Amino acid sequence: MKSLLLLAIAVFAISAKGAIDLAPLPSEFEGEGVKYTRLTFKDDKRQVFYIPPQNWSFHGSAAQLRLTPPSNFARAEAVVETLPLASPQPLDEKGIELVRQQFASSLPPGARAIKVLSEESSPVMINGNIASYEITASYELYGETFMRSVLFANLLETQLRFKFSALKTDFDALHRQFRASLISWQWEEPTIASVTAAK
Repeated sequence: MKSLLLLAIAVFAISAKGAIDLAPLPSEFEGEGVKYTRLTFKDDKRQVFYIPPQNWSFHGSAAQLRLTPPSNFARAEAVVETLPLASPQPLDEKGIELVRQQFASSLPPGARAIKVLSEESSPVMINGNIASYEITASYELYGETFMRSVLFANLLETQLRFKFSALKTDFDALHRQFRASLISWQWEEPTIASVTAAK
């Protein structure tokens, strides 16, 4: 019971500050001889860290981060978005029905032969403690078959959406890379020294 209370407090602390600014500040670090890019975002006085898949390019604005795999995968793209929530929206039965509707509205105009392939509860725990819900579907557009997944994570006042789309032939391998990278999505609370300096 105590651990559940601590978890609820941690999620509340992350959730209570409002929208995350997704304009990325990149930096590099080395681990086991491999160079990685780490993106830093602002969330009020805290920082959010994310390590995108190796060799993927990125650009972002306050409300949206776009990531693209190497150029030989021409029509693949990942998008991270933040959307405000009018009230807390747990991923219970009612919340899942809402994200199903949001997923359907995320599909491109003109998409045909839409087939939901899977729904999965918490395939990734964002920040190690925030539940998620992922929906994956296939659809036809301009005579080609695409697949799209959207992983939803609801904070107290903000919904995070991690969306990935690609041609069906490219989807599985690239989706694995993108979803595995989401484990690195972490918040860091400000130190006492940095809070004091900001005053």
